[in-house]
Amino acid sequence: MDRVCLFIFLSTLTLFSVSVGRAQQTDQGAQYYVFLGSDKELQMNVQIWGQVLRPGMYSVPQTTDLVGLISFAGGPTEYANLNNIRIVRTNPNPRVLKVNLKAYMDTGDSKRQPVLKPGDTVVIPGSLFYGFSRFVRVVAQLAIVANVYYLFFVR
Repeated sequence: MDRVCLFIFLSTLTLFSVSVGRAQQTDQGAQYYVFLGSDKELQMNVQIWGQVLRPGMYSVPQTTDLVGLISFAGGPTEYANLNNIRIVRTNPNPRVLKVNLKAYMDTGDSKRQPVLKPGDTVVIPGSLFYGFSRFVRVVAQLAIVANVYYLFFVR
């Protein structure tokens, strides 16, 4: 009886989730989904990776810009390189956009900030200092291992 109730619950949940999302059609089939948000505003799924506080996939309003998406993700970390942000766009033609968000913040020129599209993946790389600090961390851990080896086996 429990399995039947679980099957009915999961079937109902699946039917409900299918009726909420609308597939956006392209010549290659359904590539992404758009949803109506709580205010009946069109939502799109975008991903953000790298040096933000909470990387992941976000359903954001269709009018969200790059700064808005970074804000949804908790903002950049102190190691973020805002001069070399990449936006990977696969629909309709695969391409990578390079964005200098630091220039936008210096000038306020909104033309320096591209419009996000459904399915975009935003990648915020680490700064040179971030790479250096990771290198130092690895070297420090290797030094600890070498010290322990020396204390137990050589001495």
